[in-house]
Amino acid sequence: MSHPPYPNSPQNDTGAGAPPIPNGPIPNAPSSFGGQYQGAPQGGYQPGPGSGPYGYVPYTNGPGKSFMTTWILSLLLGSLGVDRFYLGKIGTGIAKLLTAGGLGIWSIVDLIITLTGNARDKDGRPLEGYTESKKTAWIVTGVVWLIGLVVGVLYGLVAIASTAAMMEQLQKSPATQSAAAEDTAATEAAPAPPSGDANSFVVTVSDGNTAKVTVIDSLYVTEIPSMSYMTPNNGGFLLVEVSWETLTGMSSPSPANFEAYDADGNEGEGIYLEEGALPSEMDSPAGQVHSGVIAFDIKNGPTTIEISDDYGDKASTFTLTAPVGQL
Repeated sequence: MSHPPYPNSPQNDTGAGAPPIPNGPIPNAPSSFGGQYQGAPQGGYQPGPGSGPYGYVPYTNGPGKSFMTTWILSLLLGSLGVDRFYLGKIGTGIAKLLTAGGLGIWSIVDLIITLTGNARDKDGRPLEGYTESKKTAWIVTGVVWLIGLVVGVLYGLVAIASTAAMMEQLQKSPATQSAAAEDTAATEAAPAPPSGDANSFVVTVSDGNTAKVTVIDSLYVTEIPSMSYMTPNNGGFLLVEVSWETLTGMSSPSPANFEAYDADGNEGEGIYLEEGALPSEMDSPAGQVHSGVIAFDIKNGPTTIEISDDYGDKASTFTLTAPVGQL
């Protein structure tokens, strides 16, 4: 079988079979990897001297927030989230404000983060001036916390003492004595006065209805502890402890049944006590006893007290001069 003829390959001047090279011979490759590469030209991008990795320039928005300002805001106004607002963290600042600093826990955590130099602003930048001021910040924070602890302990002791005094006062108050008397009022006579002779008056409140009023004790004070917000217009308050016992029929014990006049005839202002007052009872049956205190804003000295009947008319009077003291 015969093969078709192929054309002869072109010949150059040297007689070799390779085609001619128009621009001269190919340069030799470098002898080692350490040689300078002479290939294609370099690109136009040249990173500047201040560039970070991958060409990122850090903190392009200026210097970071002040450590001293952040610390002071965190110490004094941390529960309001002001420190986070200052750092630009608006969202968490609002959350901190609405939760009162996370009930105080969040505020303490943020303060510790700031004191240890781990606080950052919204862009992740550290706070300026931490190294120079951290020692002062730690000392001042410790002093503030110590003062707060001492004040808290003192406040607790004062609260305990006030509670104990209030309980003791309640145990001695006419209201407590009245409650004890009313438990056995149906079968017992009026309680005896704590000291001295009691002054008793039989009052006809209406046809067939009588009551016995007994003056147990009296005192003139410049302040009523349970109503310390009240300021007397006449120098002080007259407190008279009385008992009211229905003898026949029905009667209605009430502080409104009493009026007081000073030595000049001026009527005292009746004070409705918040604690220990003579209770207002309607239709108290015979044998029932009620005890309590009536009070008047009146000038100190001899005082005439009038007792009214059911129609508002004067039914009985008595005069007393209360000793000055305090509850």
